[in-house]
Amino acid sequence: MIAHVCHGQFFYIDYQDSKYWLETHQGELSDTSIINSDWQGYLTQKNVIHKKERHLGAFIHYKNNFKQNSIYQKSDLIGNGLLTNYRHKHPNVEIVNSMFFTHDSLEAERGFVRTIKNVTMYTNQAFIKINNVSDGIVYSAKIGRDFLRIGHGINTSLFVSDYSRPFDQFTVRAQTGKLNGLFSIIALDTLEGYNRYLYLHTLNYKSNKLSLTIGEGVLDTGIGKSISLNYANPIHLWTWENISGGSQGINGFLYAGFTWLPVKELRVYGEFLIDDINFHKKDAFYLNRYGLLGGMQKTGFPLKSSNIWIEYSNVLHQVYQSYHPTHTYIHRNFPVGHYLGNDFINVRIHYSHLMKSGRIKPIIDISYLMDGSNGLETPFDNPWETYEGLVADYVPPSHPTPPVTTWIESEVGAEINIGSASYITITAQYQVKSIKNEESSEFGLGIRFWSYLQSPFKNK
Repeated sequence: MIAHVCHGQFFYIDYQDSKYWLETHQGELSDTSIINSDWQGYLTQKNVIHKKERHLGAFIHYKNNFKQNSIYQKSDLIGNGLLTNYRHKHPNVEIVNSMFFTHDSLEAERGFVRTIKNVTMYTNQAFIKINNVSDGIVYSAKIGRDFLRIGHGINTSLFVSDYSRPFDQFTVRAQTGKLNGLFSIIALDTLEGYNRYLYLHTLNYKSNKLSLTIGEGVLDTGIGKSISLNYANPIHLWTWENISGGSQGINGFLYAGFTWLPVKELRVYGEFLIDDINFHKKDAFYLNRYGLLGGMQKTGFPLKSSNIWIEYSNVLHQVYQSYHPTHTYIHRNFPVGHYLGNDFINVRIHYSHLMKSGRIKPIIDISYLMDGSNGLETPFDNPWETYEGLVADYVPPSHPTPPVTTWIESEVGAEINIGSASYITITAQYQVKSIKNEESSEFGLGIRFWSYLQSPFKNK
């Protein structure tokens, strides 16, 4: 009676945009299965394992080499290869195992461990989750490797995104009425011999029209370090004890986000992340490191199935970083928060709609990115401070940090359903790069193909 399931979904099939569309179109942050539309059919076609109790399948993926900096699809998060997915669902227990196989270790950059006879493989997801209801409280506990996304953005999120390899975690969720909370302990990859643990907790209020989230996270590291019990307290305010903790402190974050559906067919959302808060040093506001994200989605215009969203994100340099390099907010060299890292300003506009009952989806993506020179790969420094204290006449660099590289990227094409759970996306991709009055451009053809092969298991 043990069940293997992946939240009733398979992450890389990129069905998530249909769930956002259905919520926004009906104007409610609730069950999206009540709308009879092409997007509901699209969700059903893509979410092929949603209602199956037992499932065994393989996700075959191919993408050509042309790479955009700021435009991607969910399937781009893995390399070219084969991803197995096994599950068996029980009402109160869920377990999943997903393995990735490829012939080229460079295709396994998010999870490379070792290659045996020209085959590189790693465990992509593997967890057990227990669900229950008691006295009106719905709760769950998960242990293992899985995605964890905390945020309100459509394109990405500032606090915890799904850009890196899934996290090894212990996560507890509880919900009562319109309130729900999350507590999570995550073991990130080891850097420079330092064990690294990320602790998170959030509180969310959700009604039919409004969702509000506040959260806190700390990244704690050390040689031979194990889980710290003080950070394993889900109702302890961690960061307030570690503000400006210096080289011996942790890397702490405060987060707030919202989603608002003021009317049908319109979504407004935003996020705010604070890192390295300064309350006690006068005339040094530049010590405060923060990120902003905001966006809007409109459905049903100009066509009934149209989907338009625009998202703005702005993250200062040194956000996601701290004095010690092991405090950098990355997992297996990929950002835990915003996928562009830090020290940038980005605006992305996306348009799509459905044709032929959802079998064809035209896509237009345009992105404008100002990328500064102090990203996550730049070592943290503090030129504003000496042993005597703050430098009185210090002038911080402008944002983004010069020299700034400007990227204008676009992608135009269509996703086509070519068979049962098989899709091919063909796009024209154009990229313009500009730095120090020097400009270069590149044009390419984007090809993405994936097919999900299902086993003959039958439900009981």
